[in-house]
Amino acid sequence: MVRAADTEREVGHGESPSARPGRPRDPSYDRVILDATLQILFDKGYAGLTIDGVAARTGVGRPTIYRRWPSKPALVIAAMAESVGLSPIGDSGVLRDDLLQFQREQVKLMNSSESRRITAGLVADLATDPELSEAYFRDYIAPRRESVKQALQRGVERGELRSDADFDLIYDLLLGPLFMRAVVRGERLGRGMADQTVDFILDAFGNQSKGPRPQTS
Repeated sequence: MVRAADTEREVGHGESPSARPGRPRDPSYDRVILDATLQILFDKGYAGLTIDGVAARTGVGRPTIYRRWPSKPALVIAAMAESVGLSPIGDSGVLRDDLLQFQREQVKLMNSSESRRITAGLVADLATDPELSEAYFRDYIAPRRESVKQALQRGVERGELRSDADFDLIYDLLLGPLFMRAVVRGERLGRGMADQTVDFILDAFGNQSKGPRPQTS
């Protein structure tokens, strides 16, 4: 277990964690806190995670955690986002290749047992915790959706995708089957799942007047 001696200034009783600047923020704590948060999420789920629990596991004081993330939902979403990162979809010049890059990363993520367990535990809480739901969609889903939209827009500009294609619907159609099979049904996704879902999107929304869609090299 990784612990960190908390040398950042503790706030006094009744004092807001952000009331005074204290010592400069030590970035080395961020990794320790986020790692501990992910481990607790995996062990106990969202409902079983508390700021006190993270502080106890890491040896970092509660004020130090709150100076970085103002609430439990903010901390959870930051930990999830950090664990998977966000690599913007590259521009290969071919929409199918760009979407396959994204989709294969999602298949790999969905096949992670830790990711599946954390996601499954989080889903129920999204419906009952408005703050968590807002943070999840704003800080975790929205950046990934925007990256896909940019790739789709490039496809429209190259004439590979119809100009009236619904980008939000396409994103949902890409992720929906992966979530249903991996998280809901507990199946391991094969590499071919990425190809199947991407080709479905291109068959449904591709610009057929441009002729057969290019294949991945």
